[in-house]
Amino acid sequence: MTEVVGVGIDVVEVERLRTAMARWGNRLLGRIFTEGELARVHSPETRPVRLAARFAAKEAVMKALGVGQMAVGWREIEIDNDADGKPHVVLHGEARRRATARGVAEVMVSLTHTSSVAAASAIALKR
Repeated sequence: MTEVVGVGIDVVEVERLRTAMARWGNRLLGRIFTEGELARVHSPETRPVRLAARFAAKEAVMKALGVGQMAVGWREIEIDNDADGKPHVVLHGEARRRATARGVAEVMVSLTHTSSVAAASAIALKR
């Protein structure tokens, strides 16, 4: 039987991330995103929108796990894609330890965006 441990949702204004990227560049991106995430989102035209969606997903995962930004690092939550392009969550370090302690076996995530807004939802599941 599957049990829901937590649910999270987040919305990000793409322009805020675009402005932060212009100001802080790779320094900001390296603090928030893993190398794999950055490698998957390389097109200059869609990069801010797609990274905003991944940022929203990381926030949603934190909420679903019941932890805040001070408890786990941004790069400890990775938003990957399977062979079909479906996003999935990979937890590292403290995020993984916290999830294990709560009995979380999987975190499902859904991302969406327009040119101006990105959103994500996450559900932490116990099996």
